[in-house]
Amino acid sequence: MKRILFLCTGNSARSQLAEALMRHLGGEQYAVFSAGMKPETVDPRVYEVLAERGINSENLHSLSAADLQDQHFDFVITLCDKASNECALFADSDALLHWDFLDPKPQAGLKPFRDTLAGLEQRIALFMMLNGDAQDSIMGPVELFKIMSDPLRLRILMLLEDEPALTVGDLVEVLGESQPKVSRHLALLRDGGVLETQREGLWIFYRLSSQLPCWVRHTLATVRNGQPGIINQEKIALSQLAERKKPGFSHAS
Repeated sequence: MKRILFLCTGNSARSQLAEALMRHLGGEQYAVFSAGMKPETVDPRVYEVLAERGINSENLHSLSAADLQDQHFDFVITLCDKASNECALFADSDALLHWDFLDPKPQAGLKPFRDTLAGLEQRIALFMMLNGDAQDSIMGPVELFKIMSDPLRLRILMLLEDEPALTVGDLVEVLGESQPKVSRHLALLRDGGVLETQREGLWIFYRLSSQLPCWVRHTLATVRNGQPGIINQEKIALSQLAERKKPGFSHAS
């Protein structure tokens, strides 16, 4: 079970909402705590907006970060700038993150608290999706972005983000590059763990590795959807290939 700490100045609104929501969404995956640099009484509106969503608010109470500084946490997430300056209290934590949220307390009514809860829900859902895999990743971000920095390799990855699999011949045709050059880059991607191959008869298909961690898949999908025209010409050329060999397996999930 991963231990996660939400840290804020007063531990009276943002971090309390985050603690309750993380427990609600994460179930038994995480042991969740929250604390403040200068703890204050929990704002009553925290309980109101949590109740509206059917989120358990029992056992929420303000706690000083100093009381937890001798404990180890897998993740420490600060929710305001002042708290982010105090990360040194938890220097042995595996990961220190900062999500900057506007303090809803000075604003009147429940809407600021509802908005904060909605923003936290988006962040937490993404966090859980990207950190659900075991973190013995086959690569780190430096390696991934080095791979993606080459225009040809990026085009290959974007095509394979769309297609279940492609052969060397397919890629040579649609990329307008020589077979040795395409093969060299495919070998680099395969040896780096980004692509895998499967033989069907005389054909060898390349596809995204089924072992890619979620954060890598999410990065590739974000680039593809954020720059939708990046491989327009290649897609058109692919659709015009005559008697194109299709793989017999489905896209890796």
